Amino acid sequence: MPIQFNIAYALYRGRCLLADIFRESVISTKSSFNGDELVGRFIGVRIGADRTVEGCLRISFKRKEFLNSLMKILQKYKMANEFFYRSRGNVLLYLSHNACANCPVVYGTSGVVPKSILVTPFGLLFELVYRKREIPNDLFEVLISGRADDVMGYMLTPREQEVLYYAYFRGYYGQPHGISLDQLSEELNISKSTLSEILRNAERKIVTAYMRHDLPHLVLSKILHVMILRNQQKLSKGRIKITQ
Repeated sequence: MPIQFNIAYALYRGRCLLADIFRESVISTKSSFNGDELVGRFIGVRIGADRTVEGCLRISFKRKEFLNSLMKILQKYKMANEFFYRSRGNVLLYLSHNACANCPVVYGTSGVVPKSILVTPFGLLFELVYRKREIPNDLFEVLISGRADDVMGYMLTPREQEVLYYAYFRGYYGQPHGISLDQLSEELNISKSTLSEILRNAERKIVTAYMRHDLPHLVLSKILHVMILRNQQKLSKGRIKITQ
């Protein structure tokens, strides 16, 4: 019987200096604290022989003051940084600092592989690929999880890849269109309705993948929403004890 793999979002139980900096950045603005105001996602990280960690971080922020506060606090902790891309609500930041002992970003855990890593004011949030029941409870608190086959349903089929690739390079997604749907269907020798369905399915999957991987603050918002609902359900059943 094949081994079942799962994917989970899990909060790292240990401390992380960078996550502490994100939390301090939000709190210092004296704003209401939800947890998704300032979120980073590692898009590349390495550790050198001198234990210097270098990483590229995609940072999403709800208000510019959160980013301004983050930059001041990074300077306060003498964490080297430099922008290499800016857009409204998002920046790409190069970071460099000395690795903490057993840094979970660069040091692995047996049987658990990070698919993505988010830096949040709550701590490090890992998207983990793991075999069934192999996430160490002393290191991670699992927030939500699912079967890998279900979570990865946004992968394109070979036919969707072929048609989308052709449509893109023929200018269908240009502004204005470089080619019409009718022309595409003739060149691909398939009906217009079939072509339209293939493109719709491919576009839906691409949007799903983009939402999960390129919009980390929205991912975190959904996870927080699930956590709130779960706690409300436990509370209604008397499973959560509230102390005054």
